[in-house]
Amino acid sequence: MNPESVARRGRRPGDLRVVVRRPAKLPRTLGPSALFAACYGNAGSSIYYALGVTAAFALGLTPVALILAGFIFVTTALNYAEGTAALPHAGGSSSFARRAFNAPIGYIVGWVQLLNYTATVSISAYFATSYLGFLGKYVPLLDPLRTNQTTHVVATIVLIALLLAVNVIGIQESSVLNLVLAFTDLFTQFVLVILGLILLLNIDKVISSIHLGVAPTWGNFLASISIAMVTYTGIETISNLSEEAKDPGRNVPKATWWVIIAVLFVSAFLPTIGISVFPVSYDNNLHAYTTQLATAWKADPVAGIVTGFQEPLRLWAQVWVGILAFTILVIATNAGLIGISRLSYSMAGVDLLPHRLARLHPKFKTPYVSIIVFGIVAALLVLPGVIAGGKEIDLMSAVYSLAATFAFCSAHLSVMRLRFIEPALHRPYRMPWNVKFGRDSIPVLSLVGALFIGTVFTQLVFQNISNSTFIFMGWLLLGVLVYLLYRRYRHEPLWEPLEVPPIREREFEHVPFESQPRSARYRMGRRERITAHAARARHIHARHRAAWQLEIELLFARHGEIRGVLIVLVFTPVSGFAVFIHLSGYAPFGTALGWSPGLVVVAFLAAYVLNRSHAGQ
Repeated sequence: MNPESVARRGRRPGDLRVVVRRPAKLPRTLGPSALFAACYGNAGSSIYYALGVTAAFALGLTPVALILAGFIFVTTALNYAEGTAALPHAGGSSSFARRAFNAPIGYIVGWVQLLNYTATVSISAYFATSYLGFLGKYVPLLDPLRTNQTTHVVATIVLIALLLAVNVIGIQESSVLNLVLAFTDLFTQFVLVILGLILLLNIDKVISSIHLGVAPTWGNFLASISIAMVTYTGIETISNLSEEAKDPGRNVPKATWWVIIAVLFVSAFLPTIGISVFPVSYDNNLHAYTTQLATAWKADPVAGIVTGFQEPLRLWAQVWVGILAFTILVIATNAGLIGISRLSYSMAGVDLLPHRLARLHPKFKTPYVSIIVFGIVAALLVLPGVIAGGKEIDLMSAVYSLAATFAFCSAHLSVMRLRFIEPALHRPYRMPWNVKFGRDSIPVLSLVGALFIGTVFTQLVFQNISNSTFIFMGWLLLGVLVYLLYRRYRHEPLWEPLEVPPIREREFEHVPFESQPRSARYRMGRRERITAHAARARHIHARHRAAWQLEIELLFARHGEIRGVLIVLVFTPVSGFAVFIHLSGYAPFGTALGWSPGLVVVAFLAAYVLNRSHAGQ
C-alpha cells in the first residue's frame, strides 16, 4: 500500500477501503497583474545583462538579434500559455513532458531546468553586484566591486549565501513589493526608451555600425541569437505560479500577452539606442571591430547607455538605474532560488528525485537541502570568474541559454504531442494558427518554435562558448547517473510507459447548470428520478468528412507506415533547403554539415512524435 494512503473499514464486514491522502493545495490568490509582475521581474531584468553579452557577438546587428530571438519568444510564450492553462501545475516544461511522454523524459527535462534556475541565480547575482559597483563613483566603499574581479566574484558568492540563508529561514518576499518593483522597472525602461529615442537615437550611426558578414560574421550572428534567448527565459515563472493563480485558464494567457508586449517593446528599442551611444568601430589594438557596449560596459550595459545623456539628467539616471537594477536583479536571484526549491520539491514528490532533497527543515519548514545543494552549485558556477575575468559572463550566459533552449524545445514538442494523445483534455486557451491533422490539429507556432529553438540549441552546443557545452553535457550525465542509482535503490523500472493522467477534480460550485430536456427524463418508456438540472456535458462535434478524405484515411489505416513516410518526406526537403542551401556558404562547420544540424534533428523528432501519436490512436 502506498505510504500516502490509509486503510479504513466500511460499515459492512470485510469492506476495506483505501483512502489516498492528498497534499494540501496552495491557495489560489494570484490574479493576472501578480502573474505579470512575477514574470516580468525575471524576463524584464534579463535585459540588464543580456544586452552586453549579445552585443559582444552581434555588434551592429544586436537589435536584429534581439528581435529575431523575440519572435522565438512569442512562439514559446504562447506555447506555455496553452500548456499551463491545461495543466496548471508547478514544473513548467517538466510537467508537460511527464504528461506527454513519461516520467523519465520529465525527469531529464526537470533536471535541465534545475541547471537553468542555477544559472539564473549565478548570472543575476553576478550582474547585481556589477550594477552595485557602478555606484562606486558615488560611494567609494563600492568601487572595488568594479575595479577588482576577485572582489566582484567574492561579493557575488556572499550575496548568494545571504539569499540562501533567507530562503532556508523562509522569509518570504512581499508580493506587493514585487508588484511595485516590477512596474517601477517597466516604467523606468519605458522612460529610458522614450528619452533615448528623442535625445540619443542616431540612425546614421546604427546603419554605419553594420558590416554584413564581417562584423559580425554569420557564425557569430547566429550565436548572438542563441545568447539573446537569455532575455526571454523568465516565461517559465508563470508556469511555476499557475497553482496559485485564481483562474489559470483565463489569467495565465492574459498575463503572458502582457509580458510579450512589454518585453518586445523594450528589447526592440533599447539595443538600437545602445548602438547609437556606442557605435561599432575598428580597434587597431585588437585588429577587430568592437563596441564599448560589449567591452567597457559589458557587465552593466544599461548603466552605460544612460551616460549618453547630458547633465544633470545623466547623474540622476545613473544613480536611479544602478539602484533599480541592483534591486530587481536581487529579486531575480531570489526567484531563481525559489524556483529551485519548488521544482526539486515537486520532482521529489513524484519520486523522480531522492526524498532527501524535499526534506523540510524541522523549524522553518522549508526544503533546505535542495536550496543549499543547488545554491552551492550556483556559487561554483561563479568561481571561474576569478581566472576567466570578462569571459565569465560568456560562460554563464551560454550555460543559461543551453538549459533554457533545451527546456523550451521540449515544451513545444510536449504540447504538440498532447494535442494527439489527449485530444479531450480541457484547454481553456489554444494557440492561434492550427492545421487540421488526424483527430486534432498541429499548432504551427509550436512546430516553428521547436525548429528554431532546436537550431539555436545545437548552434550553442557546437560553438561551445567558454566550454559551456562540456558543463551542460556533464550536468546531463550526472542527472542520468542520479536517476539510475535512485531507481535501482527503490527497485523500480528504469523506463515507464505513458503516464496515466490523473482524474480531474470537479469543482461543483463553479460548474454551470442547465435544464435537461423533457425527453432526457424518460428511459425505456418509464419516468426515472433524474434531477431537473445537471452539469453541462461537453459533446465532441462529429465532423462530416468528404468521401475522398475517408478513402485517404482508410488507406492510412491499412498502411500505417505511409503516414510516417509522408511526414518525413515533408520535413526532409524543408530542412535540407534551410540548412544546405540558404546559409551553407557562411557555415562555421563547413558546407558539408551546414550551419545548424539541429534543424534536421528537431524536424525528424517532431515527425516521429506526430507519427507515434497517430500510431497510438
